[in-house]
Order: sequence, then C-alpha cells, then structure tokens
Amino acid sequence: MFQNTAMLLSWRTTPIHKNVNSGRLLPAIFTTSMSSEAHTISEQRTTVVDNLASKRGIFETILNKTGLIDVQKYRTIYLGFFVYEHVINQIDYAFFFKHFNMPDTFFSWFLVTELHVWMIMVRYMADEKDGKIVRNNVVQAMWEDTQARIDKLGTIRSKIKSDNLKEISAQFNAALIGYDEGIQSDDKTLAGALWRRFFQLECNNPEHVETLLIYVRKQICLFDSLPNREILAKPILKLINIKTLCNQ
Repeated sequence: MFQNTAMLLSWRTTPIHKNVNSGRLLPAIFTTSMSSEAHTISEQRTTVVDNLASKRGIFETILNKTGLIDVQKYRTIYLGFFVYEHVINQIDYAFFFKHFNMPDTFFSWFLVTELHVWMIMVRYMADEKDGKIVRNNVVQAMWEDTQARIDKLGTIRSKIKSDNLKEISAQFNAALIGYDEGIQSDDKTLAGALWRRFFQLECNNPEHVETLLIYVRKQICLFDSLPNREILAKPILKLINIKTLCNQ
C-alpha cells in the first residue's frame, strides 16, 4: 500500500513532439511496478465491457419499444469498447517489456497500449460516420481501463489520481500528433516518433526501433485490408505476431 511519501514527484524529461522536450515532473505512479494481473487482461474483462454486456439486452429492448433513440448508434458505441478489449487481449505485454527493455511499470503498460489504440484509431477513421463513433469509444474504453488499473496500484489520493490522468492525457494527445505525422511520412519520420514517445529517447538499439517500425507498418497495412462493413459489424482486428519480426 502506498504511503504519501511514495507519491513524491521525480524529475524526468518526457518527450512530447518533434524536438520539443519538456522537463516534466513524472509522477511516481507512472514508474510504479505492476503485478502481471494489473497489466494483463487475458483472463479478465474491463469493468465497462462487463457492465455493457449485462445491460445491453434490457437497454436495447427499451430503446426499441420507445423508438426515441437510435439503437444502431448505441450498438456502435458498444462496438468501440469491445474492439478495445479484443485488441488489447492479443498483446503480449511481457514480451514487449522484455524485448524492448522496458521496465514493468504502469507507464510502460500505457505506452504499449497507447500505440495499439492509435493504430485502431487510424483504421476506424477511414469511415467518417460510424467509424468515428467507434474510434471515440475505443479511446473512452482505454481511459476507463487506465483508471481501473491505477486503482489496482494501491491506495492513492483522488487528487493524485486526477493529476496523473491529466498528465498522461496530455502526453497521449501529443503522441497521436507525432504518430499521425510519422505514418503519413517516411520511415525516418515514423522511427523518430517511435523513438521519442515509445522508447522515451532512451533506446540505443536501432534494431529495436526498426522492429517496432516494421510492426506498425505491417499492422496498419493489415487493418487497412479489412473492409469497412466487416470492422463495423464486430471486433475482427487481428494483431500480427511481433515475435516473428524480431529475428528478421
């Protein structure tokens, strides 16, 4: 259980975008070690998904009878949460941490999750109507999952939690800008974005950066190959096995 002294802020330089580095206070919660239960959900569902699944039938029945609300819109909202869970369940966090020499911390979990959420967002934005709704709710699912995992770290004051979430939210928005620029540009630009954000300017192994770059390019390509009608019907996004890229 955390003591108040464990919440003292420690200095760390956190890259935001391009060559702009902010000397930021990185809350201790970001560097807190996590149990495997806290960063792995292969055997558990997000609280939000559980709640949606249990209430969906009754909710849709009521909506259908009243005819006051667009049921399809709410099904699309549900889809965002299920897409998030479907993709996150496929991530081998332990492998990412070990192969890329990442500390087993909450912040490392978020960096891996953030990258995959961004790739999901890229795909669903290809559909400007329903895809946008799915994208927004994938992000919402990520934040609710993040909150649930912070709660697993121990007893932390509400203000500290709130401040931490604001900090990581600002970093997330900046990361999206860098990743978007990278995916629309050449490999050098994308590699730079990955090095600054995912690797936090601390990776001295160019092969690691190259592996992750190839992974992102291939994953985006695979997602793009799926028809809109299929990805808007159910969660079908499949992650490639990054382990197969590590020996290339």
